[in-house]
Formats: sequence, structure tokens, C-alpha cells
Amino acid sequence: MTVMMSFEGTRVIPIGGVGEFGANATIVQTPKTTALIDFGLMFPPNQRQPGVDFYINDPDLLLSQFPDLSAVFLTHAHEDHIGGMPYLLERARLKVYATPYTARMMRAALERGQRLDLELASLNQPVVHGDLAVEYIGVTHSIAEACALSIDTPTARIVHTGDFKVDPLPEDGWPFQSDRLAQLGEEGVDLLIMDSTNAGKRGFSMGESEVTPALARLIEEAEGRVLLTTFSSHMPRLRRLAAVAKRVGRKIALVGRSFHKHFHAALDLGYLNYQPDVFVDLESALELPDREVLFIVAGSQGEAASSLTRVASESVKGLRVQAGDRVVFSSKAIPGNERQIALLASDFERKGAEVFTERSAAIHTSGHGFREDIAYMLALTKPRNVAPIHGEFHNLLTHFEWLRDIVGEGQRVTLIEDGDIVAVKDGVVEVLGAIETDMTPIDGNQLRPLSYRLLRERKNMMYSGMILINAHAPAGSAEGAFEFATHGLVESEPDLVLDTLESALGGMVLDGLGDDQRKADAIMREAKRALKRVFTGRPLIKLVLNGRIMA
Repeated sequence: MTVMMSFEGTRVIPIGGVGEFGANATIVQTPKTTALIDFGLMFPPNQRQPGVDFYINDPDLLLSQFPDLSAVFLTHAHEDHIGGMPYLLERARLKVYATPYTARMMRAALERGQRLDLELASLNQPVVHGDLAVEYIGVTHSIAEACALSIDTPTARIVHTGDFKVDPLPEDGWPFQSDRLAQLGEEGVDLLIMDSTNAGKRGFSMGESEVTPALARLIEEAEGRVLLTTFSSHMPRLRRLAAVAKRVGRKIALVGRSFHKHFHAALDLGYLNYQPDVFVDLESALELPDREVLFIVAGSQGEAASSLTRVASESVKGLRVQAGDRVVFSSKAIPGNERQIALLASDFERKGAEVFTERSAAIHTSGHGFREDIAYMLALTKPRNVAPIHGEFHNLLTHFEWLRDIVGEGQRVTLIEDGDIVAVKDGVVEVLGAIETDMTPIDGNQLRPLSYRLLRERKNMMYSGMILINAHAPAGSAEGAFEFATHGLVESEPDLVLDTLESALGGMVLDGLGDDQRKADAIMREAKRALKRVFTGRPLIKLVLNGRIMA
């Protein structure tokens, strides 16, 4: 369904990330130009999706709704903002705009040979695409070169905050550009769409400089080795950890492909300086005295295949946690991951290590602003209208209700969700209706989209097992001959399923039913009817008839 109905003014349509965490994507549209802000992935909200590593907004649906989509503006390089891009670019040739660091991570995400029409963006240098003029504005976050966007259309100015917090001392040369945001506010902002992640938390989000002293104490006072985990994209924190390690006489070894990917990007772009007296490879680090090494390990969320989990299971060559080690979780659990992180920490403690989390010391701060950060952004930009984005509906609603209490006279707050068509015209915002949105699951091994039929088959096998029926019923024979095999079934008594199928299908009259397909349909109907009486699950049933796979 095309959504390019005739309209005037400007439209903003959130596709993902407004009602859930992740898969952030927002359409900005004028009658002449359609562009997308971010196209990220979402990790499964639960683990009951066998083989699914993540979800993306359905790119085929998006392109059918917006066939004139011509560009993507990326706010920063976190996976929930760029992780769906390879799948979108497989289907459409789009212009991509990004700052150098985000562009580097975007290139790394693409398959070899995949084309990328990329233009680098610089701070405060508007990019003109169609009748849009888009300015990248520096904000602070837990990754290098995070940006807000100011989008000028012929009829409106929209500011999209991206993910942000207000950190007055970032110390990495990438400022929170409050002066420019204030200038935009004086000129006039029609709509501010703003990060809601921490809208329920009071005060300001702690700056990185407030976390460093506690991390430094834990590292300096440790008698043995230190294994520290944080988000692998958090190069701002790695800069500070490098300074701490150098001061206390420890070498840093990075463990995990994702850390190395971000580390080399930061080195190549000059965001980090290579310090051979600080950074060493894993093999060299394993030869050092315990008090002289700091392992920084990917996998702060306890992912099953992550380096930190592999360290716990002793499957990283040479690196095993031992009594006297100190394990530091400089991170916060993403909702849904709490249990697996707790189990991982418990495993380290069982091995004799000391474990520290944000509950035991001030060793992590969020990259998303709290209420005072949000209020500061609001005060700077002075928007006529504001709409919360980024988060579960609870986050959006909390943000919406709080904003209603603090906005000034003439300012309006609008609660929106994925798919809402938000019209901006003459300084007025109105929700005109909604479009369909949908998620596509991505297989974790092949990194390819999964159909819901395949996902249903996997679930049936995972929870109920599989039954194989091999039938021989040549033309002219009155009855069929059957063999049965089961895999992964739990039965109330031995061979219950096999006996039930033998009783139901043995002696089944197939002559006169017609061709093999009709015989197969009859066999499957009878098999399912019989199983329903003795088995409560929904096993995957495969049928081979006369040597042919029929179902």
C-alpha cells in the first residue's frame, strides 16, 4: 500500500522504536521528498523465538508504502539505529548520510560487495536532499559522534534528538551543542521528537567523569586480574579506561570481535590514539603478572555466544576466571536480560572472583537523559509541539504525562506510536491516522529473514518435537504400509504416540482416494485427529508417501 496520498505540509511517521525498545526508524515526508531517520534492529523481547537473533522493520512493507523513499539519515552507530540497514539496502538504492564514525560502522555492517551510496555529514553543515535541509548537531551519548538532527522542510522545522544525554564534560572533543540548539529554539522549532528511555528518572543522568573515579578505584585496588565488561560500542568509556590503566600500570587487552571492530574504527578516525604501552593483544596479556592486566570483554548482556559468557564457560583460549580475579560489570541490564546476567555473575562468584555491578558501586551511567536532561533540551529548543519517541508505551506515556505538566503556554504535547501519521503544518501538529507496521525476524546463523511459517515449524519442533511418517501405498493396493519415528517427544507412557498412529493408520483404506496428494491429505488428517486424543502438543509432522516428501 502506497502512503504517498496527496497532502500539504510535512509528515512525520514513526515506523519503529515508538512503542518498543529498538528498531528505531522514522519517516519524514514532504509532497516532493521522502526520507528515513535511522533503520535499526530490535533484539527479541523474549527468548521463545528459536533461532531468532533480532527483528527489523519489514523492509518490503516499508518500500511498498513509500516507493519514493530516497535517503536515510543516521543519527549514530548503535545497532538499534543502523542494524537493519543492510537488509533495506539490499532492496533499494538509497542515499545514506552519516558522520564519519557512523559511516565506518555502516560499511562494516554490509556484506562484501554490497553497494553503499554514502555522503559524510559534518556538524552544523546542512545537507540538502530534495526539499529537505538536514543539519547534524552534536549531542552526548554512549557512543562516538552521536547527533541530533534539525530538519528544515518548506513548511516546518523538526528537531529529532536521537539518543542523548547532557554531559558537560565529555572530554572526547564531541560536545553537546547547547548553543546551536538554543539558536534553533530562538529561530523557531515546530516539532521536537525526543528520547523517552529514561523519562521516568529524576535529576540529570550522571556524566562519564562521575563514573571514572569508582572504576579507577576498583581497578587500582584489585590484587589480581580485572575483567571489565561494558557495551562494546562505548568508546568514550574506553578512552577513560585507557587513561586509568596507564596511570595504575595495567595493560589493556580487548576480548571480543565487537570491541575490536569499534576499537579499530576509533583508531582509524583519530577518536582514539594507539598507545602500545597500554593496549596489548590477548596472548601477550596472558603472560603478564595478574596485577598488570585489565581485560575488557564484550558481552555485558550475558548473550549466549558472547565473549564474556565464553570466558565463564572456559572456552576462550587461555582466559579462565580464577580465585582472586575481579569482574566488573560497567553496564546496565537491558530489560529482559536481567536473569542471564545474574546467572553469569553467580558463575563468576562460584569460581572465586569478586563481582561488582552498578548496584555495588557507581561504575555505570546511562547514555540516555533523565528528566532534567529532557527539560534542558525542551528549554533550549522551545518547540511549539513535542512528541516522545524511543521506548515501550509505558516510557512514552510517562514522558507524555510529565511533559504536559512542564510545557509552557502555547506548547502542545502529542502522544504517538508506531505507524501514526503526524502532520505538521503552520506550527500545528495533528495525527491523521495510522499505517501498518510489521517486524521481520532474522535468523541468527544465516543472518537472513525468517518467514513466519519457518518460525512456527521451529517452535513446534522446539516445544513438541517431530514425527516422521513413512507410508507406502502404491496404486492398486487397498491398504497402506506405514513406518513411524518420533524425535523429542515427551509421552505419558512409552511408545504411546507410535502405538496411537499404528492403531489409527494401520489398515487405513487408501484405494479409491485418487492421486498421492489426496492420499497424503487423508493420512495427515487422520494422524492429527488420532494424536489430538493422546498428545497435547503440536509436533511438526512430516510425511513421506511412496518415496516422495508430501508434507
